[in-house]
Amino acid sequence: MSEHGQPASPSPRVARYTWDGDCLWSTPIALGALSHPGVLGMGADTGWEVRPLRPWVPEEVDVDHWEPLLVSGDRVAASFTDARGALGRTFFLDLAGGAIVSATSPAPTGRKAIAGPGEFLIGSQGYGEFTTRRYDRDGSETDRWASHGAMLVNGRGTVCGPELENCLPSTSRFRQLAPDNTLVDGPPLTGYYTSCPSMDQAGTTVFWRNGRLLAVDADLTPHELFAMDDSRNVLGRTLLMDDGRVVTSLGSEVVAFRTQLGPLAEGPWPCGDANLPGNPVVSGPGHP
Repeated sequence: MSEHGQPASPSPRVARYTWDGDCLWSTPIALGALSHPGVLGMGADTGWEVRPLRPWVPEEVDVDHWEPLLVSGDRVAASFTDARGALGRTFFLDLAGGAIVSATSPAPTGRKAIAGPGEFLIGSQGYGEFTTRRYDRDGSETDRWASHGAMLVNGRGTVCGPELENCLPSTSRFRQLAPDNTLVDGPPLTGYYTSCPSMDQAGTTVFWRNGRLLAVDADLTPHELFAMDDSRNVLGRTLLMDDGRVVTSLGSEVVAFRTQLGPLAEGPWPCGDANLPGNPVVSGPGHP
């Protein structure tokens, strides 16, 4: 029981099972004390001045809302958050035995993606954060960009996608995250609500935003494929199917379009969680 007399929440854990339901391993997760310079508060203990909150231990822990579990090569990225706040951490585990390899520092949560065998992109937005970081298979940060969004990664390792700035008016653009931690500007994006994107083999990304089906090609040139007067708040999926067909969910409707797009790109994360299988497990050398 908790100190308030309520049933204690079960401790979070990550487990791996066989197809027959046998548990191969089960690893408990301790989120630990959380803090962030952007989380401010005031009270008697601060002299009623606004200051960063002291570290706190969450009373309840949830799995992250966006891409909570990713598997790539011999690594698992499992993300958990404070149920009463927006801070969390991603834990990197060994796929074979379940040992925790590393964990990110507490940060506002955001979108994530598989960057390569054993590598992940972890986004963060809120409390002054608007970043995407790349982590290698040892859980070390190797790159950081001042952008956050639904990023895609093709077979050449190019990272790009629509930014998802959580404010209006928005200054979001379609961005490419360059290898030197800089940003390559694509077209500006109007509106706010954005579907999960998909990418074809020519490097063209397609997604729904602000009542329009948009495509941004490999040269970052925008193309409007369809437009309608639609004010619905769309946070659905945009799937790239066979023969250039694009299917997107608009509220309770599913709408299909015929386009000139090619087959789905090959890569570690060509279409994020809009992918029909969900998480494309990427294998690396020696890690089937």
